[in-house]
Amino acid sequence: MPLPLRLLLLCLASASTVWAAEPATAIGGRWSLEPGHAKPRYLFRDADREVDLFSYHQSDSNSDGIDEVGLRHEGGFLVMESQGWPNHPTATFPNSGNPNTIQVQEFTFRLPLEPQKAAEITRLPMGPIGVALNGVVFFNPFEQGGMNAVEGYSEVWLDSCCGHPQQTGVYHYHKYPTCVKSPFPDDSTRHSPMIGFAFDGFPIHGPYESDGVLAMDLTGDAALDVCNGHDDAERGYHYHVTPGRFPYVIGGYRGVPEPANNRGLRRMVAGAITDNAEGESRLEPVIVEVRPGSVTRGGRREVTLVLDPRGANRGPIPAEAPAWVQFGPYEAVAIAREGNTVTATIDVPADASLGMLLDCHLEFELGRRTRAIKKNAVLRIVE
Repeated sequence: MPLPLRLLLLCLASASTVWAAEPATAIGGRWSLEPGHAKPRYLFRDADREVDLFSYHQSDSNSDGIDEVGLRHEGGFLVMESQGWPNHPTATFPNSGNPNTIQVQEFTFRLPLEPQKAAEITRLPMGPIGVALNGVVFFNPFEQGGMNAVEGYSEVWLDSCCGHPQQTGVYHYHKYPTCVKSPFPDDSTRHSPMIGFAFDGFPIHGPYESDGVLAMDLTGDAALDVCNGHDDAERGYHYHVTPGRFPYVIGGYRGVPEPANNRGLRRMVAGAITDNAEGESRLEPVIVEVRPGSVTRGGRREVTLVLDPRGANRGPIPAEAPAWVQFGPYEAVAIAREGNTVTATIDVPADASLGMLLDCHLEFELGRRTRAIKKNAVLRIVE
């Protein structure tokens, strides 16, 4: 055989060896590790599919040279190192609704690879109770004083992605974070994808159980328990978020939480949390109308907001157009104002999640200060 041809065949054989896909290695529970990637790629078995939960979030969106999420596994745990930095648009912080600033964190969370149900429910501590796929933490539904942070007179100012920072700069979610990128779009026609994990290792899914059916509307044996979770034959035990209904994310740990994730878990207290919302929200009722109430995905859309400056209780509303308008994860690409009517143009991607109502917020620049107003549940993305 001529030497050049022999070399060619050897090269082809070598190339086929390099590009042959190696099977993923099971590491425990529903988890496996797929080899051959520059960054560890962990797959999770969600019913009949193996989903790559984290690759999208293993990036450096704040340009500090460190990925938002780093992963490894050891001793029966998936170990997530996170900066807690949101990789989606947020409000400007501080602003008139929140005096704190988002700061980079140094979190290390340990998620059990094989979560186990506990004999009794563990009460949620203050501070982090779980982590979203992007490394941003979930808090329980209470504000610092122990009252409901999502509804009632104690409602706190959350941006249109449902988050805000607390005093040490930890940006966190108290309710369903509609801006977290899930492994596949939540189109409301099937079971919602995962958006994160509780500290007992059980996954947290979006709001849908099946085609057009919200998990929070299930009854009988399939109904969600006080922790916002239930079992099914395909996924085992898992949690669902419940938009507009307490406890919004989870109501307690049905499994055994890992104490290393929150000092408050070192003294585990039994029992689910209960709602204590009272009275009416004190957030400024400045945005009085949003139209249309729904827009289709896959294109540029105009949304009109009608303002009533008389609803302001933290200083006057400027007469000019706001500098920023955002609906869920979609920031306006053009903003105009005529009188008390603001027109915002947004680009809605073709793979946008469907069904749930998105919050919105506006920002006015006042020198070094940001005047921010918001309204909950105003715009729905439809097919």
